[in-house]
Amino acid sequence: MTQTTETNRDPYPYAYAYRVDGRVPAGPYAGALAETEGRMGIDGTAVLTVRVHDAGQHGVTRREAAESLAWGYGVRTRRVYADLLADRLDRHALRIEGAPLAVARFAADLPGLLAAIEAAATAMMRRLAGWMRDSAHGQRWTEYHSPQDWRTERRYWRRAFIRHLARFVGPYVPETGAEMPDWSEDWLRIPSRIAQAMGPTIDTEAVRDHMTEALLFAQAVTAEPRIIEPTPQPRTRYASVYDAIHAPQEYSQELGNVVTTYGPDPDAGTELETAAAVGAEDDERQAEADDQVTAAAVEARAELTEPATAPQVSGPPTGRPAPDRAAAAVRIVRRRSPYGSIRTHSSPQARARGRRRPPQRADRAAPSTSPTGTTRKATPPVTADRRTHAATSGGNR
Repeated sequence: MTQTTETNRDPYPYAYAYRVDGRVPAGPYAGALAETEGRMGIDGTAVLTVRVHDAGQHGVTRREAAESLAWGYGVRTRRVYADLLADRLDRHALRIEGAPLAVARFAADLPGLLAAIEAAATAMMRRLAGWMRDSAHGQRWTEYHSPQDWRTERRYWRRAFIRHLARFVGPYVPETGAEMPDWSEDWLRIPSRIAQAMGPTIDTEAVRDHMTEALLFAQAVTAEPRIIEPTPQPRTRYASVYDAIHAPQEYSQELGNVVTTYGPDPDAGTELETAAAVGAEDDERQAEADDQVTAAAVEARAELTEPATAPQVSGPPTGRPAPDRAAAAVRIVRRRSPYGSIRTHSSPQARARGRRRPPQRADRAAPSTSPTGTTRKATPPVTADRRTHAATSGGNR
């Protein structure tokens, strides 16, 4: 363990010094507004990643300007994912693809192009302030808006002007011939037209960096060659239609001579006529044979005294008797004994249960039902003894 003494003690134990003079404003950023990451990879097309600087919190605006500048240089751009799983884009990174020389030139010129575009935007903001002060549209706008609204409008107008101006800058951008509008028009509504007129004022050759372009191309890395799978053989044996048409005749043990043709055959008309004639002769022969078989069948059936009970196998189909479909039909036989329970023979108990109840006797009065739903008690029948008793009782009274 090293002992600390007064001689080797660090007089400044902290890596930074405190400022007691208050807040110190940061100076303007003077570095490059874009830089390349890694080496350019070449695999048929070159791929290079660039990153724009976020000075003044304008990183997103610079990235969008770089995407518009790529069209003027003949390259393609693709945004880079900071976190692929979270689907989060990197705000300031951009991937460039295209021809190696075009990609190297665009990456070398991008810092100077962004600086020139922002300088043109700053100069244009001064002219916009003069238009706001001296034009009738600008004076009317200031009457209805506050200074805070003007600061917000300038901020958004500058970003829109930079995005539109980048579309008209580059070596391959055609000349538009647009002119600056006069002060009688509303400049706040036409930033794209003003950017189109200011595009030719930016000289791409003045900001070109030949040394950086050569260095990027010299340090390019050739990617590993991709494994090219063999091309599958075509299903046909012939490489082209011409070879199939002019293929020689082949011989097959089953089919004989095999001629490979393509399209209509000039001699097909004669062959079709011959085939039609042969087919007509075959039809006539078949009709004569059918007539002979039918006549023989009629004669054989006339000789039979009784209809045959079984079909004649040796005879033709027309001479066989028609089967009796009614005799062969399925009949449903209903038995007299019910099959409600699992028994096949009727027993005395079953006959007793199935016997009908005898009718009621006439002298037994059935209970009557009144409309109110009450049941009256049945009156017993009057017998001879009761009649005598009733008569005696009446006489005594």
